[in-house]
Amino acid sequence: MDVAAYLTRIGATRPAAPTSATLVALHRAHARSVPFEDYDIHTGVAISLEPDALERKIVHRRRGGYCYELNGLFGTLLRELGFAVTLVAAFSLDDDGARGPEYDHLRLLVDAVDGSWIADVGNGARWPEPVPHRPGVHGRVQVRRDGDVWWTSERRGDGRWERGWAWTPQPRELADFSERNRYQQYDPGSDFTGRRLAALATPTGRISLVNGAFAELDQGVRTEREVSAAEEWALLADRFGIVLGRSWAERVPQLAAT
Repeated sequence: MDVAAYLTRIGATRPAAPTSATLVALHRAHARSVPFEDYDIHTGVAISLEPDALERKIVHRRRGGYCYELNGLFGTLLRELGFAVTLVAAFSLDDDGARGPEYDHLRLLVDAVDGSWIADVGNGARWPEPVPHRPGVHGRVQVRRDGDVWWTSERRGDGRWERGWAWTPQPRELADFSERNRYQQYDPGSDFTGRRLAALATPTGRISLVNGAFAELDQGVRTEREVSAAEEWALLADRFGIVLGRSWAERVPQLAAT
């Protein structure tokens, strides 16, 4: 990995040591620089989880990606910088204990020299910083544990807690997510095939584009408006740094077998 190029991509400098403060700074820089987005799916570009392909896309082509891509590559960067990183397979968890599909999300458990953290730069730009890896309320994120099952909840603007991803601590490899990565790209039941989206953290909140609706959260105030295809294209470049080779309207349908 070209660590220097990756750090330049997110506007960070090489840290002297793998400390908690360093992790927080890197996570914040990444969340504000690299968008969570799925436009490759809608322009017919296959998403590869090969490390070299991820580096070319995110670092050198300055694109974003979704959880497998963003957390997968960020985990590699953190290891290069001396952090101990465990990839875990996350799933939805209902109040009655019913689990969703395994590998539906990729999350990182990160050990710094002075603390343990949950990192997630692939969670729709909703986590600007990592969260302590221990049960309790940590700002707008609550961490809970029941045996070997951990999960997080996030406090929404109306004050309610919304359950998020759950996981067990079993270590995974990035290649283990390949089958679910394929599902997310091609299956009609995927959350991504019917939803064109981009999201990016900002110093005062978050911006997002979802199927042509642009929303901005700025110091707790949320605004939203519909935009034309031409304005969506411009916003992708101007606000998210996403420059596409072709429009989603020009996509050639791909079969899952390709």
